[in-house]
Amino acid sequence: SLGQVGPLSFGCWRLTGSDSANSRVISAAIDTGMNLVDNADVYGLDWGGTHFGACEEALGRVLAAMPGLRNKIVLATKGGIIPGVPYDSSSRYLIKACEASLSRLGVDHVDLYQIHRPDHYAHPQEIATAFESLRSRGLVREFGVSNYTPSQISALNSFMEQGLVSVQPQFSANHLDPMRDGTFDLCQESSLTPLAWSPLAGGAL
Repeated sequence: SLGQVGPLSFGCWRLTGSDSANSRVISAAIDTGMNLVDNADVYGLDWGGTHFGACEEALGRVLAAMPGLRNKIVLATKGGIIPGVPYDSSSRYLIKACEASLSRLGVDHVDLYQIHRPDHYAHPQEIATAFESLRSRGLVREFGVSNYTPSQISALNSFMEQGLVSVQPQFSANHLDPMRDGTFDLCQESSLTPLAWSPLAGGAL
């Protein structure tokens, strides 16, 4: 379970300002109830970013400058996208990617680690093995997926000892597919928290 999270979360897709500006905007978001902060290792390659991992590094600097902040948020990040590949959900890569994210964020664990987009060549059992390894080492508390179809979600869940807790589909007034393709139905059936995202919002909602 993710615990108590607000109806809106703060997405770090465009966290590309100065450290002081980033600290102010994150503090303001938390003050309004956005206690889930969602990031990804690939964030930073667009929207003014400079390199892979830049937005995780930026959030890491904010967390270091504000020591009490970490305990006020549900910290989430994503992995599995390699620019030019494009997707890799092999067990070896996911473990390596998560460890790198933790290093950039400057934390010893994240509350939620998500696969950013499905890798059609990775068997769900291999993904589940990576998740269980990360959980057993205390590096991740819970797991989710982003941009998965309902059947992909169910397939992965069938191999996990402790199931997924969240699904992050694209959803907005201009993109209503999750209401029609079974994604939200599966969320209700399997007690999955939907973390909708929209490109107009710059991250998770």
